[in-house]
Amino acid sequence: MLYSANQISAKLLLEFAQKNWIDNNPAAALADHQRYLMMHDLYIKARSYSLINKVAFWFALLLGIAVVVWPSFAVISQDFGWQKEFLKSAIVQTTVTAFAGLAFAIYAHYKKRQVYIENLMRSIVYAPAWDDTLLVGVLKELERIDSGFGFAQALSKTTADKDAEAKASDSTKVKESTRSAHSKKSTDED
Repeated sequence: MLYSANQISAKLLLEFAQKNWIDNNPAAALADHQRYLMMHDLYIKARSYSLINKVAFWFALLLGIAVVVWPSFAVISQDFGWQKEFLKSAIVQTTVTAFAGLAFAIYAHYKKRQVYIENLMRSIVYAPAWDDTLLVGVLKELERIDSGFGFAQALSKTTADKDAEAKASDSTKVKESTRSAHSKKSTDED
């Protein structure tokens, strides 16, 4: 059984699941259909992320080339008598650079999400047994994925991280002051 190489991994895994759990299984149980439905749900997410990261990748590539070529183009265009002020503008160059960075960040973000979902699909396909533990784990991950991004979550994580760092820093300062007090005391005793 050969599969097409011109597809994302999520599509490959979905085709495998459909052929083995549904199409070639005349006595497919409800659990097989539910597991396939879960795979299809994950595929929809992976496909969406794939489309976003492909568009962002091409924008990042084009804008990255523009960032590299821009200074040379600004100089060469003067030789042809095409003197436009925006070509020499640092503001325009900075804006193009910022858009290139943003496009790359979007690409990297959604590529990471796509790969995560494909790995989740692999864990379903390669699981030795479809049991409640795996089902609950995948459902929790689906819930987390579906909840999306929330500023409140990001801010609370940032605050929690800062609090943890402050506690660690305070603990380090206490240890350092204790050490310095001990070493001062031992120096005084000498």
